[in-house]
Amino acid sequence: MQQKKVTLAVFVSLALAMGGCSTLKGKKTDDMANQNNPQGQGVQDANSSVDTNALSEQERLKAAQLAEQQRLEQQRLEEEARLAQERMKQETAQLLATRLVHFEYDSAELSSNDIRTLQAHAQYLKANTSAKVLLAGHADERGTREYNMALGERRANAVQAFFVSNGVSNSQLDTVSFGKEKPINPASTESAWAENRRVEINYQQGAPR
Repeated sequence: MQQKKVTLAVFVSLALAMGGCSTLKGKKTDDMANQNNPQGQGVQDANSSVDTNALSEQERLKAAQLAEQQRLEQQRLEEEARLAQERMKQETAQLLATRLVHFEYDSAELSSNDIRTLQAHAQYLKANTSAKVLLAGHADERGTREYNMALGERRANAVQAFFVSNGVSNSQLDTVSFGKEKPINPASTESAWAENRRVEINYQQGAPR
């Protein structure tokens, strides 16, 4: 009986030992398999590379779109600036084509309606120092000849003073008064008199084209 117990104990011990060896051998085999075939790590690296490439492509497309937007915006601003400059040139040409400024009755005070015209001529004369102008003052038919000659002179002098105050050389300017002797509208009406109360800006040389 004692011998059977010993035999059984030895058998159990051997079985446990063999099971342990099998488990250890299996673990070692798995470890070796992972070392010899790192497929799992390769898949992970591949997925990471795909994510990185996709992100880089998105960033490239975003940068390209931003660059295109900036190019279009710059193009729009340049076109607006060109159109604004063209409008300014046209407006200046129209102002320079105006060679008359008008006055209220019995007044030599410049009208606010004529300031832009006068400024355009002043800028032109300042930029073109060889240009010369004769400022001719006129009056309507009411009043004496002597009074209107003096009034026409004051009006011409007012325009001259404006030009000089805006940087035009006095050597480019001459004045003359014709009083009521040269009306541009001979009618005896309020509208005709308003036309005749004027200073003519007559370029003697270097006129705008």
